Amino acid sequence: MEHPVSYVARVTKFLDRLIQEHGEYLFVGLVFLGLLIITWIVVRRRKHPVHDVPVVILPLGDAPRREPDPEPPPFEEHPDH
Repeated sequence: MEHPVSYVARVTKFLDRLIQEHGEYLFVGLVFLGLLIITWIVVRRRKHPVHDVPVVILPLGDAPRREPDPEPPPFEEHPDH
């Protein structure tokens, strides 16, 4: 019986060789697969209808002016210390 680490080593060496020899093709294939999955998610029919979402439109413009906060008094050192 072999140690489980030797199985992991075989798998990782296989994946390393696969990526080294066919990395460009794997990358392009996974990009297209990702685009297909994103397209499917966006286009698919939903089980439940999409509900209208209420939207609040805020007026654009300058923010109302407010009085600045008063400055705190400066820190004074006590002569005791």
